[in-house]
Amino acid sequence: MFSHESVPLISLFIIMLVCVLAAFLHPIHAFWSWVQRRKSRSSLERTEQVRKLYSR
Repeated sequence: MFSHESVPLISLFIIMLVCVLAAFLHPIHAFWSWVQRRKSRSSLERTEQVRKLYSR
């Protein structure tokens, strides 16, 4: 391999590494935010139910 080829290959490797990392982390992040939204929605519904129960 010639020395002038190393910089583009290293940059291509870094770009591919970032893409693979993003492809791996995106589903995990999406699932985690879905779980967080679901938790906050269910706790909000619970507080509204308690509020309705005691407002009578």
